[in-house]
Amino acid sequence: MHDFYLIKKTETQNEDFFKYFWRDKEHYKDLIVEYIGLEDNIVEYIYDSLTWIPCRNPSLPGMPKHIGFNNIGVTLFDEHSAASLISIFTAWSDLLKNGPKEILKMIYYHNYSEDELVRFDRDYAIAKFEKFSSISKQLSEGNYYIYHCGI
Repeated sequence: MHDFYLIKKTETQNEDFFKYFWRDKEHYKDLIVEYIGLEDNIVEYIYDSLTWIPCRNPSLPGMPKHIGFNNIGVTLFDEHSAASLISIFTAWSDLLKNGPKEILKMIYYHNYSEDELVRFDRDYAIAKFEKFSSISKQLSEGNYYIYHCGI
């Protein structure tokens, strides 16, 4: 599961806050505005497009800016991430509306069993993507972050 938290930006948030938020989030419930969980199979399906998003890496000293979502670890999205997040999640939502009720990633180069195939419910994913686009719009104002905890 990939956990995404829309959190309020405060003047007291420092590098240690972001480095350990994943571990100490229970202490910061008052800062968490919204939560979205995305299952690994959905993230795997759209993963390539998530590597295009400008963000920060709270795990590294100085929280350097970089492009691309951290699949394993943490990622911090801010106002510089907003346009890409909105565009990517809106595009996926619109694209999936044209697909079948069950989305199945076709893998042609390997003989996978039914249990190994990437599959998910289209309408469930669309609802998640629309919610993600909605909370991403709040980043544009510069008053929030989206904090991602990967697998």
